[in-house]
Amino acid sequence: MRKLFGIASLLAAAVMLLSCEKENNDQNGGTDTPGAGVFKLVADKDVIQSNGTDATTLTVYLDGVDVTAESVIYNDAKEVVALADGKFTASKDGEYKFWASYGTYTTFDKSKDDSGMITVRAISVAVPEAAVDPDSKKTSFVHRAFLTQYTGTGCGYCPYMIKIIRELMADKTIPDKAVLAAVHSYSNADPAYISAPRVNNYPYMHINLDKGFSHTQGSAPLYAEVNSISASDAKAGISVNPVLYDDGTLVLKVSVKAAVDGEYRVGAWLLEDGIYGQQSDYDGVGDDSFNTHENCVRNIDSRHDGEWAGKELGAIKAGETAEKTFVMDVKLTGSKAWKVENLHLAMIVSSKVGSRYVVCNAIDCPIDAPTPFEYK
Repeated sequence: MRKLFGIASLLAAAVMLLSCEKENNDQNGGTDTPGAGVFKLVADKDVIQSNGTDATTLTVYLDGVDVTAESVIYNDAKEVVALADGKFTASKDGEYKFWASYGTYTTFDKSKDDSGMITVRAISVAVPEAAVDPDSKKTSFVHRAFLTQYTGTGCGYCPYMIKIIRELMADKTIPDKAVLAAVHSYSNADPAYISAPRVNNYPYMHINLDKGFSHTQGSAPLYAEVNSISASDAKAGISVNPVLYDDGTLVLKVSVKAAVDGEYRVGAWLLEDGIYGQQSDYDGVGDDSFNTHENCVRNIDSRHDGEWAGKELGAIKAGETAEKTFVMDVKLTGSKAWKVENLHLAMIVSSKVGSRYVVCNAIDCPIDAPTPFEYK
């Protein structure tokens, strides 16, 4: 399969009072081994090649103890899956779902995403190596805020938020301190429409998928928050090596390095610039340039157990690295094809704060070249 983007990647790797109301895991280095009182099925890789030989190992844990030998593993059809040494291989592309039971314990739970099943995706193309770490001993990372803008071309008050964001990003001291993802989930008539995530009132913004921000607050609080985040120490850093194949398969090998011990998640948001759509503007806030939309979210692989803060990596110790592979589909053909030359990625890493996960760093990077860890 020919690569559209990523040849250089492989080589380098080898070296957010007016509103519009509207209703994949490679855990190398990290550990998803459950603690006491937890029953869990874990795959050491959730993306494999469909060549019949590349394998992922499925392991069942109870209270942190490996009970795979005494457990039964099932697929989504509730058929028993026989695995030699816990290893699963595939000869066809597709998604394969699994769950496990051990005595009265089961990982199957209809209240959870995918009913508590884990998913292994098999692809015909190769998975790239991780981007090379320019300094394996460092853990002092450039720190950026992740701004999630909830918007839409049919939202007549959204230009207020667009204006604030444009002023923010035009400030020469700000662009390298924040990563913006514009979620056009207001109306499906929007040329950049994506169905989720959604909010009750548009426009709105989340800072690090945590703190909310409204345009009615004015720009000062947003400036202050972005500057505060940038000036603080990052808990972790991200690197990514992407390869886009000519069938529209975008494969990302992502690495997360911890600066402090913690439980982490990582997510991938595919963005497109330059999308034209007539922007509704009730109060004439904007001009013709507001009809061209940047950083529009086209695809997201970042949801886990009802949150958008990323897929599980597990616990990572300071100085250590965990890896995950993402596979995203890129629309290359048809009248609504995405412009490859306008695509880029927002990658986020989140850390556990209390009972939930909050973004602790973000990067904006190209889809045609590796982005290594960025140190201070």
